Amino acid sequence: MIQVIKVFTLYEVNPTTWFYISSLMIIGIFFKFRRVWSIRNQDLIMLLFLAPGMLMVANHYEYLGYCFIFAVSFILLMRMICDPFLVRRPLLEVNLSRSGMTFSCIAMMVFLIAGLILTQWREAASPQTATLQQLLRAEHIDRILAQEKELASQEEENAGNTPSSSNLPLVTHAPGVPFFSAFANLPMKYLINQERNRRAEESAHAAEENPSPEDSAGAAESVKRVPEFPILKGQDRQFRMAILSTHTMAILGQIAIILGIIFIGSVHFENLGTGIAAATLYLLLPYSAQIPARIDHIIPAALIVWAVFCYRRPALSGVLLGCAAAFAYYPIFMIPLWAGFYWSRGFLRFTMVSLCTFAGLMVIAILAVGGIQPFISQMADTFAFAGVLSRTAGGFWNHNLFFRIPVIALYVILATVLAFWPSQKNLGTLMSSSAALMVGAQFCHPFEGGLYMAWFLPLMILVIFRPNLEDRIAIRALAKRVPVHKEMMQDGD
Repeated sequence: MIQVIKVFTLYEVNPTTWFYISSLMIIGIFFKFRRVWSIRNQDLIMLLFLAPGMLMVANHYEYLGYCFIFAVSFILLMRMICDPFLVRRPLLEVNLSRSGMTFSCIAMMVFLIAGLILTQWREAASPQTATLQQLLRAEHIDRILAQEKELASQEEENAGNTPSSSNLPLVTHAPGVPFFSAFANLPMKYLINQERNRRAEESAHAAEENPSPEDSAGAAESVKRVPEFPILKGQDRQFRMAILSTHTMAILGQIAIILGIIFIGSVHFENLGTGIAAATLYLLLPYSAQIPARIDHIIPAALIVWAVFCYRRPALSGVLLGCAAAFAYYPIFMIPLWAGFYWSRGFLRFTMVSLCTFAGLMVIAILAVGGIQPFISQMADTFAFAGVLSRTAGGFWNHNLFFRIPVIALYVILATVLAFWPSQKNLGTLMSSSAALMVGAQFCHPFEGGLYMAWFLPLMILVIFRPNLEDRIAIRALAKRVPVHKEMMQDGD
């Protein structure tokens, strides 16, 4: 009986195959064939164009893939900046009934969780059947081990000399407080140690059979593998529980993103069907199914989505954005934008709470790492300084190092402009500007910049589906929560 059940759980979908399937499903469900040149159709096409770049990055065309992703991301960035000018926003129903859309949303959510559990806990049969997340992990591990081998050989050659300035530390994760970065990086740390030990054993075994160092090195790297977690083998209980907790956090984060999108559609767009459609589109995108377990992608995204849902409560939104800024750093550039939104009412509550939350988590990080000195030594990772002038960041900026500084300057200018423009912000401009800042952060991020799509995809999808929200401004949204007698007294004042 158990063997029969296993037959139905042994499914593997090639990333390229899933790209074709999901693209056809998205076009069939959401594309408006009677209005081919509508803005929403163009938005759908641009979202689908992100997937080919991911496929190229994961399949040995890293530089070309990042260039492709950055080109599409730049178009999406311009689209989000120009969104406030699109005043007419007619309701475009999807090509599926609400009951069918609800079933599809639930089915895709179950598929996402099942795929996360099944494909992340076992080693892929081959690179051809691995997910994009597994392929990216394999490329990342190869890069780290190659860097370690190069540094070791340089140390042997230059024993006693000053290390070369090119021996810069490898940037291996997104910025953020050390305890969250270490927690998010646990699976990768485990896999690196596993692959390092395997290669050492194979090298030793090959050296016994082939005394030639060149032959032994070639034998050790002859088999291309996609390393994964041997959780079911009962090894390393401590690591097993740690990795289990990261995957559990990833599942909860994905559920939080989906529920947040649905609630925003139901409460703020006043259309439950729109929320379900937006959530279904997020689940159908190749990124969501192929990179499902990166909590440094998912947790900040979930916090940002729920900050949008709670925008009528400035203090609660401030707590959520402060946490997102501490966990992933780049959301800190959203705080001036949101402060501009709350300028007419709620400014002090939001600003003080968000900054105090961020500072409080920094204090916790100082205590967690053992004091101010260890924290200062990790500040480059915490505040995204690491990799600014490093060719070991593992992304687009390895090849275009010095262009990153003017790009960061432009990003700061963009965050400043969006904080003041437009002068009166509504919920629609708040979402589009927040999505623009998270897309812009991809151009600044040295480690896999462009692949952290969960930071902006939920907001961007909501912007694509949103109605006209010009009346959802802070002074009106917060006034609804003031008792009538107090509101009359304020009017009298």
